[in-house]
Amino acid sequence: MTSQSMPIVAPVTAEKISSAGGPRRIYSGILVMRPVVGEPMIIFQDPDGRRMRTSEVKRVLSDADNPQTLYVETLNSTYRLCFQACTPPSF
Repeated sequence: MTSQSMPIVAPVTAEKISSAGGPRRIYSGILVMRPVVGEPMIIFQDPDGRRMRTSEVKRVLSDADNPQTLYVETLNSTYRLCFQACTPPSF
């Protein structure tokens, strides 16, 4: 699954796999738009508006062995996005 073929709204788990001195974290929620180079990536985590917003996206890479996974590199961190083929998470 490339960023071009990815649905616009999708349940996702994003794992921060590298950052500038920060800890590894896992974020689950709804990705509301495709990661776009030059724009921040936003994942809504609950219906009350809590969200995770990254710095600007530098590049988006797909995983040839796992089409449900994307890697998103931002100015400060790298994230592994795993798209869920199930229903969105219950908040």
